[in-house]
Amino acid sequence: MRFKFVIFLMCVAWIVRAEPLDKVVAIVNEQVITQSELDEQTALIRQQIMAKQSAMPSDQILQKQVLQHLIEVDLQLQMAKNHDIVVDAQELDETIAGIAERNHLTLTQLREILEKQGMPFDAYRDNMRKEMVMHRLQQKAVSKDIVVSNQQVEDFLKTAALTQKINQLYHVQNILIPLSEAPTSTQVQKAFMKAQALLIKIKQGSDFSSLASTESNSEYLLESGDLGERHLAELPSMFAEHLATMSTGDVSPPIRTGNGVQLIKLLALNEQTERHEVVKMHVRHILLKPDANMTVDSATRQANNLYEQLKSGKDFAAMAKNYSADAASAVKGGDLGWVVADEVVPEFAHAMASLPLHTISHPVKSVFGWHLIEVLERKTIDDSYAYQRQQVRHQLEERKLSEAVQNWKQHIRSDAYIQIMDKKLA
Repeated sequence: MRFKFVIFLMCVAWIVRAEPLDKVVAIVNEQVITQSELDEQTALIRQQIMAKQSAMPSDQILQKQVLQHLIEVDLQLQMAKNHDIVVDAQELDETIAGIAERNHLTLTQLREILEKQGMPFDAYRDNMRKEMVMHRLQQKAVSKDIVVSNQQVEDFLKTAALTQKINQLYHVQNILIPLSEAPTSTQVQKAFMKAQALLIKIKQGSDFSSLASTESNSEYLLESGDLGERHLAELPSMFAEHLATMSTGDVSPPIRTGNGVQLIKLLALNEQTERHEVVKMHVRHILLKPDANMTVDSATRQANNLYEQLKSGKDFAAMAKNYSADAASAVKGGDLGWVVADEVVPEFAHAMASLPLHTISHPVKSVFGWHLIEVLERKTIDDSYAYQRQQVRHQLEERKLSEAVQNWKQHIRSDAYIQIMDKKLA
């Protein structure tokens, strides 16, 4: 599942717990959502919509959308609590620091930007914690079932190659008319009729973004249904089938998906061409590690001793056969063949990347022990095809995960007791 901590989009509930006489607007299992919670979150979302200069839904539509989101959040946080899923303060601080760094901001600058958009920093931290907790819950619930086979990767690559879509990024916007996990035929028909009516409005000149803000029930509320740029493999399969033949500016007919009926608009189609190169190194090593017959101090002394002997001209292959604890490479004189950085532990990778050819490294400590390393050859190769396969696999995994999470959300909602007290918000 594509999981992004975005500075300017925080739809996770900012919940302020109720005063004793606060009005209850919804019951979610054994907990309640109060009017003050709904008002707080609605005001926050309204401020963010205004800051982004997006189309503003009516008060009633906005409150309905916010309430549905609060219900979804409450359900997941209840489940997370039952499964003892928590995020501690250090993890939270590290995540927020990472967000600031990726956006080239200091924490002070991040705080200032958030507060300009009406998001107090304490509320942002609380929202981020909830987002992290829900993400972990979702991963625990569905990730074990996400498998992408080699054949699925090959099939996608073949199809994409035929349509020349493999390197393209699709900037997509959607409008969602939601349906329950097991809707009746009448409910499905009504959703299609609503989607068709919206499509007619769009063809007559209505703005898609405005309709997405006012008519859609979507997790992308603040973004006017904007899903951002994604590869075809990342998008829901039902979307991908339509997008493969759409041109920029086109709007699809109503599409039945797992969570409802949707319209999608192709905002832009951008080519992403990148040549991916990797440095491969022909490397050999001698591994020394403490065991029942060698203490840590003894292993350290021996590593330093062997280093001095190799520096004085002793044969590396012979020393590896006699002393290396890596049996697989020792019989080959310590030769590991051609490797890339991500195939070895970080300490080894860093050492071999900076080591001149035919130079013996000082002893390098890793989780395995102490390594004496020599790089025999280096070459840069075009790894674009293998990289493309890896990316497609990841994108297909993201697609499956996203679809599985949507289905899971519908399932936990159908199993929950939910009562909306104010019928205008139902």
